[in-house]
Amino acid sequence: MLKIDHSAAEPIYMQICRQLKKQIISGELKTGERLKATRALCEEYHLSRNTVLSAYQQLESEGYVRSRIGSGFYVEELPGYEKAKEDANLSFRKTEKKKTCRYDFRYGALEPNLYSTSGFRRALKEATDELSNKESLFNEEASGLYGLREAICQYLFESRDMRASPDQVLITGGHHYSISLLLKILPKSYQTLFMEEPGHDDSSATFLQAGYQLIPIEVDEGGMKVDLLSEKKRSIVYVTPSHQFPMGAILPIARRLQLISFAKKTHSYIIEDDYDASLRYKERPIPSLFSLDASDCVIYLGSFSKSLSPDLRISYIVLPAGFDRFSLQENLLISSPASALIQLCIEKYIRSGQYKTRVNKVRNLLKKKHNAILSFLEENYGDRIKVYGSGGGTHFVLKLPVDKKQEDILSFFEARDIRLYPMKDYYIQKDKAAENMVLLGYSGIPLTRLEDHLGQLKKALDELLEENS
Repeated sequence: MLKIDHSAAEPIYMQICRQLKKQIISGELKTGERLKATRALCEEYHLSRNTVLSAYQQLESEGYVRSRIGSGFYVEELPGYEKAKEDANLSFRKTEKKKTCRYDFRYGALEPNLYSTSGFRRALKEATDELSNKESLFNEEASGLYGLREAICQYLFESRDMRASPDQVLITGGHHYSISLLLKILPKSYQTLFMEEPGHDDSSATFLQAGYQLIPIEVDEGGMKVDLLSEKKRSIVYVTPSHQFPMGAILPIARRLQLISFAKKTHSYIIEDDYDASLRYKERPIPSLFSLDASDCVIYLGSFSKSLSPDLRISYIVLPAGFDRFSLQENLLISSPASALIQLCIEKYIRSGQYKTRVNKVRNLLKKKHNAILSFLEENYGDRIKVYGSGGGTHFVLKLPVDKKQEDILSFFEARDIRLYPMKDYYIQKDKAAENMVLLGYSGIPLTRLEDHLGQLKKALDELLEENS
């Protein structure tokens, strides 16, 4: 018996198909049983033959029935099909949501909102208009739009003193994608990887998943201690020389030259992660390691996350001139991971001069936040709280004068509606992390609300320090 609802939004032929399918699955219609003739069904329910025939043909296309010429439609055998229960309740395992805190000093967010700016919206409209005039769309060149790669080269020359051609640039779908792609590009014989300790946790996790042997190298106020590198042939050094993550040190020129000399001598590669080099608040951005390299051993990683928006998922790699780009294109890159619309939009945004304006605006706003937090810490706590990472970036690392486990410190703040972040996440050797060090990000906090955030932080800090005295 079928129930036909002529007022329902679902087409009648799909109502018939759905109900007959249920009868087949439940076993009400047996394997090999002949469905009612189309004419008989038409007469019984006052339907057109085309409607019934469409339902039967849909069942046949999905494999529930088979037609026999001149004989009709017969139920197919469905081995191992579990009978569905009408009254089965769909239940999903509830994941425990992390408690939200009103005063969240999160790392990685970015204010001001890119999408509220007229310059970016204009570039996006121009890109949309240009693409709308094409007769057809297809996968663009796998390494990314040539125009964007060219614009990036021009910008890097002006801002980072880098000389590279568009053919050396690969547009990628974010930082994690860049690292994953690099691990496919680099020869398999390069399995030893030196990394700063502490260092970027996402990068170290990706390296470990790919089977690399990670050798942590201690950092100090001058960044990675390059003299601790063992002279292993064909190794990789991952470094953040312009603003060491997370401690904020700048690798001095002597160590930079020493690192390049090491790579040349051991036939190794250096991965230079330049994640926020434009965000310097006292001096000009530091020249890149890539700009010092005459041996084709430095691979440069850049991103728009800290200057435009983290959700754009657009990053780029600049390869040494000596890379076999043809082999790379043929064997690794099938299509670009980034939307042609967003690539074209960013190209137009850079060429219009609006990108430089945006970078300056972001830098000036972050500088105000940076200076306000530094002043707050100095005025209220002096040298009681050690601060790392001043002078640039979007976060500080604080060393608190307390004798508590890091988890207990974070829980203390969370109970007061404040979220700070653990430093242990950035260590390969977790036991090396100091328990009393936490990360405080500020780039996503609106300047108008920063004073309120700091006021709440002061109450909690005063209570924590008094409790520990």
